[in-house]
Amino acid sequence: MLNRPPFQASPMQANLPMGLASQVRGVKQGQQPVPQPPELGMPRFMNYYADYSGCGHWRMIWPEQVMNAHSKAVVHGTTVMNGDARQYTGVKGVRIQRQATPQQLHFIKFLRGVADKQNFRLIYEIDDICFSEDIPDYNKFKSAFTDPQIRKSAQEIMSMCDEITVTCPFMRDYYKEKTGNENVTVIPNFMPKFWLGNRSDLNRTMKSFEDNQKKPRILYAGSGAHFDVDNNVGQKDDFEHVNRVIAKTVDKYQWVFLGAFPLSLKPLVMAGKIEFHPWARLFEYGDKLRDLNVNMVVAPLQDNVFNRSKSDLKYIEACALGLPIACQDICTYENAPIRFKTGDEMIAQIERTLGDRKRYKSLCKKASSYADTRWLESDNNIDCYTEVYQYHVGDPKRINLARHNK
Repeated sequence: MLNRPPFQASPMQANLPMGLASQVRGVKQGQQPVPQPPELGMPRFMNYYADYSGCGHWRMIWPEQVMNAHSKAVVHGTTVMNGDARQYTGVKGVRIQRQATPQQLHFIKFLRGVADKQNFRLIYEIDDICFSEDIPDYNKFKSAFTDPQIRKSAQEIMSMCDEITVTCPFMRDYYKEKTGNENVTVIPNFMPKFWLGNRSDLNRTMKSFEDNQKKPRILYAGSGAHFDVDNNVGQKDDFEHVNRVIAKTVDKYQWVFLGAFPLSLKPLVMAGKIEFHPWARLFEYGDKLRDLNVNMVVAPLQDNVFNRSKSDLKYIEACALGLPIACQDICTYENAPIRFKTGDEMIAQIERTLGDRKRYKSLCKKASSYADTRWLESDNNIDCYTEVYQYHVGDPKRINLARHNK
């Protein structure tokens, strides 16, 4: 989900060594610690988010909210680093997301010392590749990773944490090699029902299927990070292999782009032959997807290190809508039943899916069934988070994490 600057500065001030606690917002020197919560029987965790955008919500905020709501734990989260060691009393685990600047490194060194003294786990969360040599040139956020100090700080922070959490097996192996930290654990992305639940309606989907028979609606939803939007790098982007067939089929299919579109398709967008909608705000996203009244979704990607490290978000979002999706045939989408390698194969899969009503209905049902396995509120899924805060790698109590880390 590299669709925002990767190390958005938390409101954590730099130069922490002198009077550390007084230079971060929160408890000041000499101030009494916040009273412990009344839920004394539940473990207490802390989160430091990198941002309040999609990544912060998917990986930190939503799991935190569900753990609290389901009485799994008492979790406190913020973007503001707290330099008062007393505030960590009684904490079982602290999870930090995408911290990598030299200033953040200094704080994490402080936090590492507190963790060692107070015996809590320090966990690093990352859901993207953050080393510039493996970020494609067409990704407009690559420049935020090119500073060698960022790389050095990121590697040092990750190596000093007890564990790193990632979204997929490929990324697990990648960070083991890049950081030397063997304790890298997969927690797949899980969807909160309060965000994307109740969007699947088979009767509505089949009515749309019938209504749009003359010109089925095909959706791509994604950010500009997938495209060479400035046309200045001359490198294949994630749509380079499908642009031709999309342009060729604008009279047969109503192509719908949400968020961004390839520069090469701009003339067709401007001419009204391709439908474009600006990116929706996070809490409007589910309704926006549903209201676009599409019949199928596509998820093209180039096969490179960066994309192999992506999670299957687009697949599970489509499943939450009860819609079939044609995905690029790379490890990212290994669970998807409809995959393609080339643009021509993508069109063939679309034709095969939309040309058979019985098959289409069956795929919609299977999509909804798969979505049911990926809801965050499921005990099996939310407990992946409670386990990683409390138990070390290899602990037999990590029952749910073991399912994703074989």
